[in-house]
Amino acid sequence: MTAGDLQQICSSANRDVDAPCRFYIMGIVQGINIGLGMADGKVASGRPCIPDDVQDSKFEMLVKAKLGADLMVNPGDKELPASSLVGAVIATTFPCNKARQ
Repeated sequence: MTAGDLQQICSSANRDVDAPCRFYIMGIVQGINIGLGMADGKVASGRPCIPDDVQDSKFEMLVKAKLGADLMVNPGDKELPASSLVGAVIATTFPCNKARQ
């Protein structure tokens, strides 16, 4: 997404139409917090090493599959931060080798 794309989705005065803007910004902020936790060693799953050639659709598929499976078994996880689940899925799917850390 470019800054121009973000400006376009954030330009509405209507709060309902502007929701993608808020979600995008909130996702970035939560991503920064998850990344800092991984960098500080505070995340059990460790730091991910994401290959450059992974398509966005792969991330979406992975998260949707894990989300459905996890919430079916652990319905209480619905109250957990979504960014934590996404971070854990990415970290466990694309773990770094010890040599690369």
